[in-house]
Amino acid sequence: MGFTQKFVNKYIKGNEMFYRFINVFSVDVFVRGANLLLIPVFLYLMTRREFGIYNYLYSFAMTASGILNFGFYVSLSKLYADTIENIKKQSSMIFTVTTSLLVLLSISIIILYFTKTDISFFNYSMKNNLDEINTSIYLNYRTYVFIAIISMIFTNYLTFFFISSENIPKLQKFNIFRLILSNGTAILVLYFSSSETVMLRLAITYVAELLLTIVFGSFIVKRFIPVFDFYYLKKAFKIGTPIMIAAIMATMVNFGDKFFVMKYAGVNDFADYSLAIMLATIILIVFQSFNFVWLPLFLKEKDMATLKRKTKRYTIFMFLALFGIGFIIFLVVWVALKFKIIPSTYSGGILLVLPILIFSQIFAALIGLYVNFMTYFEKTYIQVFVGGVISFIGYFLFDYLTSAYLGVGAALALLILNILSFIFYYTRTQYYISNRLIHNKA
Repeated sequence: MGFTQKFVNKYIKGNEMFYRFINVFSVDVFVRGANLLLIPVFLYLMTRREFGIYNYLYSFAMTASGILNFGFYVSLSKLYADTIENIKKQSSMIFTVTTSLLVLLSISIIILYFTKTDISFFNYSMKNNLDEINTSIYLNYRTYVFIAIISMIFTNYLTFFFISSENIPKLQKFNIFRLILSNGTAILVLYFSSSETVMLRLAITYVAELLLTIVFGSFIVKRFIPVFDFYYLKKAFKIGTPIMIAAIMATMVNFGDKFFVMKYAGVNDFADYSLAIMLATIILIVFQSFNFVWLPLFLKEKDMATLKRKTKRYTIFMFLALFGIGFIIFLVVWVALKFKIIPSTYSGGILLVLPILIFSQIFAALIGLYVNFMTYFEKTYIQVFVGGVISFIGYFLFDYLTSAYLGVGAALALLILNILSFIFYYTRTQYYISNRLIHNKA
């Protein structure tokens, strides 16, 4: 009881951050929790093979969107905080960064589509696995994969705009509409249709989401002052380009486990692995809700000693909280399998893989907490170095462990890579903070 009381007094009682987090999370948990509750519905509406194919294409689109956003969502957050005291400059900055992203993305999509770079990837990645997702199968979904990439980029950008402007109610409404229009419509169509479910789910989910993003994008447009400022474009590239390159370098971490599980285990076992990944991602969803509240306050904080103290406190709090949530996730999944809420065809390796993935996602969340400092100090180029080294190690680690232990091996490799990344970002952050504190004293 003494430990609990001490924990509450230190991390919760009178803590403005905690209450702001609960305010955001109260709606976030409804929206995202509802998405997670819909997983068993999709498991019954789609075959195991279809579920595996859909999640592989989703993972591919998510990885591609992380590269093609040019890191401008980070640039927006940083520049929004920098221009907070000058609304006119801020509006010009929003116009400059947003229109630049639109132009850059349009050019990139046209080049990728007509050079067929994505097709070349599937030719290479599936050349020894023709019974799973080969190029001819991918071509059936190609148009909707590109729509998914575009939708993911602008959904993420819009989300960070609402976070930066601390307009949480608009973000909550946006997420609620996404839940109803995207997933709700997809479930209804899949239930009443006898057509191929992968195509239907991709098309309905991401066409609806893209249209919704366009509607809510009007809130960004309202902030425009149509004055293009090359100073902010340069700043956006300075902050964003290392993020984009880091995303390229980190492709092996973000997509490597899926790639090698598909290669060595096939689409049905990949369906099990992807389900475990989705369930473990609850950890990152909780962290993201926290970071939505923390990031604007973090970027505005000028007192380095205060920032250091708060980050240490939240590191301990997040680790303990996420560990507890991970334990609950495992218990809920065990019960869901026992009572066949999750179809018995998925019971094979989920309970073996899930605990490893939960720990991996806990470290991924802590990495996110310290990556914030790279943006704060405008040292985002560090992520390029880390991404490159980790991806190089990851290629051989994923290949060796997945070929030997399939999904369990991939999960172990991911955990090792996330621990290594966390150690680096933690030590590097301490170095930057110490230097700043010494400089401030001098």
